[in-house]
Amino acid sequence: MSEGIPLQDRLHLEAPIRHCYGCGADNQFGLRIKSFLEGDEAVGTWKAQPHHCSYPGFLNGGVACTLIDCHSAWTAFALECRSQGIELSAHPEIASGWTRAMNVEFLKPTPLDSELTLRSRVVKKGRTSRTVNCSLFANGEETVRAEVVIIMK
Repeated sequence: MSEGIPLQDRLHLEAPIRHCYGCGADNQFGLRIKSFLEGDEAVGTWKAQPHHCSYPGFLNGGVACTLIDCHSAWTAFALECRSQGIELSAHPEIASGWTRAMNVEFLKPTPLDSELTLRSRVVKKGRTSRTVNCSLFANGEETVRAEVVIIMK
């Protein structure tokens, strides 16, 4: 896998997930997060807009959960593909599955005006699932953390 190209931009052009609200490259109204592999970790950055606020100056918790949900799924899909030597662009259904569970801790309000960083890694592999720990950072401080269980299709 080419590490310089966002994971979401490597997909087959007919992949249904390209329309996802959180990570779909083809969803013009979505968040369009971009994730990259750095070793066994996935990292992404994202900049909120004023309409992503909960109250003035702070990120909405649902938006934070969407960022974490999609970034965690991409972590699971990309690391699984890499371990099997499969390119994400190989087939339209290559990155498919769903989130079974997400346990989220909001540690402090996330400022809206800073570039946000997502960091995640797979911490447990089941037969058809991956458990991912993901954190959201603003200005270098962890503001949200989650444990996410992804079912691999």
